[in-house]
Amino acid sequence: MDRRGFTRTLAALGAGLALKRSAPPADPLPTRRLGRTGLDVPILGLGGSHLGQAGSVSAARRLVDAALDEGIRFFDTAESYQSGTSERWLGAALKGRRDAVVLMSKTFAYPERTAESARRHLEGSLARLSVDYLDIWQLHSVRGVADVDRAFGPGGAMEYILQAKAKGLVRFIGVTGHASPAANHRAIEHWDRGLRFDVMQLPLNPIDYHQRSFQRLVLAELVKRDIGVIAMKTSADGRLLREGLCSERECLHYVWSQPVSLAVVGMERPDLVRENASLAREFRPLSDHQLATLHARLAPHARLELEWYKQRT
Repeated sequence: MDRRGFTRTLAALGAGLALKRSAPPADPLPTRRLGRTGLDVPILGLGGSHLGQAGSVSAARRLVDAALDEGIRFFDTAESYQSGTSERWLGAALKGRRDAVVLMSKTFAYPERTAESARRHLEGSLARLSVDYLDIWQLHSVRGVADVDRAFGPGGAMEYILQAKAKGLVRFIGVTGHASPAANHRAIEHWDRGLRFDVMQLPLNPIDYHQRSFQRLVLAELVKRDIGVIAMKTSADGRLLREGLCSERECLHYVWSQPVSLAVVGMERPDLVRENASLAREFRPLSDHQLATLHARLAPHARLELEWYKQRT
C-alpha cells in the first residue's frame, strides 16, 4: 500500500480512534457530535486566520503545541488566510501528528466559484498543508443568494467539492458564510434538493441575536437536518470585548449554550489558548433566564458596525 492509500485507511477508521492516539490532558475538553459525520469533537477549535498572525512558523508551532496540550484537536484554516501562510504554518506545526487531529480548510473566497477553481484550490491547500486529504473542506464565505446559486449550479464549485469527497480527497464537506443569513439559508435549500453537505460554519454571538441574525434565521434549520454547526465570530471578531459589552466567558458560554457542535476561536497566543480551554472545561449551559438577561442587556447596543462582516452582500 502506498503512502496515500495508507493515509486514507487511517482516515476511514474515524477521528474518534485517531484522537485516542494522542495523550489527552488530565482534564479533557467537553466533546459534541458533529452532525452526521460520526465525529466527536472538542467544543473549542483553533482558528486559522489568527494562527497566520502568530508572527513566524516557530510561533505558530508553539500555538499548535499549546492547543494540543489543552486537548484541542480541531484545526481550522483556509487558502485565503494570509495568502496561504496559515496553511503552510499549520502544516509544518502538525508534521508527524496529522492523524491526531481534525483538519479543516476552505476554498478561496468570492468570486471564484467554478469547479475548476475549486480543484486548483484543493490542490494548493493539500500541498501547503503537506497532507493527502482533509477531514473537512468548505465552500468559503458565501455572500448572497446569487453567489450560492452560482457555486451550487452546473460547473460550480460545489460540483467539484462533491467529487473530491467521492474520491476520498476530503472526508466531509461544508459551507461557510458570515455576510447574509439569506445566503446560508439558500445553501440549505440546495441541500434539500440533494446537494448534501455535512457541516456549516456561521457567526454566532450575543449581539447576532439582535441584527440580521444567523441564530434566529439559520441555526434551527441546520439542527432540523442534523447538519453539523461550527460557530465562528463568537465575540463579533473581538468587538464585543474591545467595547466592553461582553467578556470572553460570556461570549463563549453563550455560544456553547446553543445547539452547536463547536466554536472555532481565533487565538494567536498560547496564553489565550489556555484561557479559552479553561472556559470550555468550566462550561455549564446558561439558563433561559440568563440568556434573556444577556439579550436585554445588549439590545440597546445593537448596531451592524459591531459585526462588520455582515455589511457585505
